[in-house]
Amino acid sequence: MRAADIRIGETYQVKVPQRLPPALRRLPHTAMELTAHMRLHRHAGHRYELTVTDIHTGTATVDGYETATTNRTTVPLTPEQAERLSLPAGPAYEIDGFVTDTDGNDATFTVTIAYTGLPAIWLRPLAEPVPIAPSSARFYRARVRREAAGLTAEDVARAADEAQENERRIAGNALDSYQVEELLRAAEVEHREWQRISSLMNETGIETYDPEKDPGGMEPGS
Repeated sequence: MRAADIRIGETYQVKVPQRLPPALRRLPHTAMELTAHMRLHRHAGHRYELTVTDIHTGTATVDGYETATTNRTTVPLTPEQAERLSLPAGPAYEIDGFVTDTDGNDATFTVTIAYTGLPAIWLRPLAEPVPIAPSSARFYRARVRREAAGLTAEDVARAADEAQENERRIAGNALDSYQVEELLRAAEVEHREWQRISSLMNETGIETYDPEKDPGGMEPGS
């Protein structure tokens, strides 16, 4: 998106490239910057949601924060607490680890991760669907044809039904995760390819599927 089209206070999806630009690979100076630095590297090649807090039109960048859940935290110890733990006097101490209840169950809570200087071009409208790259779609279709080789029409029909159930299962989780939405696009492609092969076999009376004799299996440019 253009910086001029972005609004402070609104939430967008951020499409992070596989390789971050040099400005975002610099070493952090504070614990907060380190958290954002590590989180951004984890997002590389994926998407996440960002609420914009500031816009820098001169550099076409934005600042904002991501909301996430965790069960890990760092708690500083007071001098009195350090003394009760018989720790040597002098340095400051903190406890860093996972939070659980007394039964050992994870206690999750919400945290915010602040980012600065993200390229505005990375932002997309929140409702924009996650697409699948043409090369990825070709890969998944080819994989289905390899798996279908030698199968009977009944086997292919069964596989098409299973692909549909897999697509529905993934769709139920895709609303909460852009990574799952990427998986959904792949499942949709595979389901359609199984259905196409099943229809081809039913219409032509083919007993067993042979990818080499499938005119619909020729990809553009192949």
